[in-house]
Amino acid sequence: MYTRETERNKTKMPSQRMTKSSCFDVVLLVVERNSENDDKYAPGCPRNQERCDDGPRNKQPVGPCWFCLSNVDAEKHLVVAIGTHCYAAMPKGPLTEDHVMVLSVGHIQSQVAAPVEVRDEIEKFKNAFTLMANKQGKALVTFERNFRTQHLQVQMVMVDKSSTKALKSSFTSAAACAGFELVTMGPDENLLDMVNEGCPYFVAELPDGSKLFTRNMKGFPLQFGREVLASTPILDCEDKVDWKSCVLAKEEETELVNKLKADFKPFDFTADDDSD
Repeated sequence: MYTRETERNKTKMPSQRMTKSSCFDVVLLVVERNSENDDKYAPGCPRNQERCDDGPRNKQPVGPCWFCLSNVDAEKHLVVAIGTHCYAAMPKGPLTEDHVMVLSVGHIQSQVAAPVEVRDEIEKFKNAFTLMANKQGKALVTFERNFRTQHLQVQMVMVDKSSTKALKSSFTSAAACAGFELVTMGPDENLLDMVNEGCPYFVAELPDGSKLFTRNMKGFPLQFGREVLASTPILDCEDKVDWKSCVLAKEEETELVNKLKADFKPFDFTADDDSD
């Protein structure tokens, strides 16, 4: 069967802020809309349309990329594990001590632009960090913002299991406060079916496997994912919404990364790859 996936694999290309008090104080009172009635696609921008009417395409890089491992200026002391196609690292200004992001080794813009082997390895990292979270009595939330970015980054944040019931309503009500709608992807829908390569989007995956998505990026808050997870119902660390406000000294970063490596070691599939 010839699908968009077939075409994609033929030519793989390596390729505002919301007000917290008004958004999150009522988060648990928000009635979630039935996903069957959601309009999954922005007006004037159906999923098979080849241009992006709901926001500008991401610009191509004009200089060295901070996130490419080949960059001599990359902060390699933040790296937790390196696979064949992707690597895991602690971000600058982490929300928690076990906050990681998974990035492509090569310069690829997003999951939608990535070849299948990159997407598969992202899933392997997600499954491994899910196991690590379970061992700690936590649950894993992931999100990707392909908007004003140039390198694939999937953020992976562990939250207490007691807060997972508030996740969906926290995301959807925060989106409403910011002036856009997050819709729930159907169980048989794939990110590649929702948006074309080069078009901006935001997607979050919750611990129950449900995915929240938007391609309406007009006025989209750049720290949206962090802002939701840092809110009172989830991590309760609103002082860390902006990563620049919680950057650690290099010595502290190195110490946290070493702890992350130790905690991740029982689930680190990249160690098996190294031994082959």
